[in-house]
Amino acid sequence: MKKLLMGLSLFSTFSVMASELPKLDTLVQDPAFVEYTEALKKEVISTHQNYQLYLDSLQSKGEIVPMAPAPKLTYLEIRGVLSAIYPQWDYVNPSSFSTNEDHGGEFYAVTVEYGYATPSSRRFQVNGSTLSLALSDPIKNASNVLIGYINYWHNTQTNFTGGTSTYQATSINFPYNKEDDRLYIR
Repeated sequence: MKKLLMGLSLFSTFSVMASELPKLDTLVQDPAFVEYTEALKKEVISTHQNYQLYLDSLQSKGEIVPMAPAPKLTYLEIRGVLSAIYPQWDYVNPSSFSTNEDHGGEFYAVTVEYGYATPSSRRFQVNGSTLSLALSDPIKNASNVLIGYINYWHNTQTNFTGGTSTYQATSINFPYNKEDDRLYIR
């Protein structure tokens, strides 16, 4: 009986420790993560440059006349997770269907979007529960024009053990398209 009680107290201590995450401000300053977010920003900027070349070619043919510099929301993706169970950033490739590592407890998720989304339309859900947006980091091109965002989402549920996450947003400008992404968090 004594061994069982000791085992239960050890398990409950682990459960409390496993649900505690460092503050997001500290996590996003980690040098490896800064390098990763810079790579994400370069990826979005490269996409923006290709999109601008496409618009320029259409405009030169007289097919369109851009009304504003704001690009429509073109894509968004879930790109990373850090949890109490796996307290390092688990970087996710754009083509992945699930995280690389097992996660659990409280977690942060990183999403990237190219274009302008209506802020109130951004929604990150896991197993049907909506997460709160903890931080939004703008992505600017060389001309200092805002072209996208890296968003950080916070799941405060300490009993999370895995499930399907979805991220969606609607473009702030024409054609008001809705984009979404799905990722299974193991």
